[in-house]
Amino acid sequence: MHPVSISLQHFTANPTHKFSSRSTHVRHSCDFVKLTTVKRNRGHQAMNSRPDSPSRSETTGGQDYTVGENDGVIIVDHGSRRQESNLMLNDFVTMFRARTGYRIVEPAHMELAEPTIKEAFGKCVQQGASRVIVSPYFLSPGRHWNQDIPSLAAEASKEHSNVPYIVTAPLGLHELMVDVMNDRIKYCLRHVGGDANECTVCAGTGKCRLYS
Repeated sequence: MHPVSISLQHFTANPTHKFSSRSTHVRHSCDFVKLTTVKRNRGHQAMNSRPDSPSRSETTGGQDYTVGENDGVIIVDHGSRRQESNLMLNDFVTMFRARTGYRIVEPAHMELAEPTIKEAFGKCVQQGASRVIVSPYFLSPGRHWNQDIPSLAAEASKEHSNVPYIVTAPLGLHELMVDVMNDRIKYCLRHVGGDANECTVCAGTGKCRLYS
């Protein structure tokens, strides 16, 4: 088994934005494992792909690198003792599935709640997945992404030795994240100003208010 390295080019904004490009070399967690199936070459190419130019979005690519009908996607967050937080992942997975049209998408929690990564992996295989894509619902590439999630994914795959899998990068730096944060800020300011109800995150908590 030979780990495959991938070099990810972080986004470079267009000339109207004053962001600088950054590159980072990601190893271990972004590796295909057990590439023993007939799709080995294709998987190897996908892992070594990079944008043609710095201005090309990380989310775009050729059709060879898209999620296929027989791919299973696991979206994994940390997991919480607060049930409302865990249920929010289910809502996100529902939105993700509807927006992308991907056939097999399952939620998973790294710890503290179910379904686990192992359980989600099994559900993907039961639905016909011949490859599993584990996508961390995390912002930063910390220890959970670098060690914990790959370890749990490897353990989950032991019962499905013919199914290769990949652990993708976390959300990290992406210019669309700027839009998400800006939208959240504006909405909460509208709520404080009396022009909007509480957002779905703050609903019922009373936390979105001005403190003095």
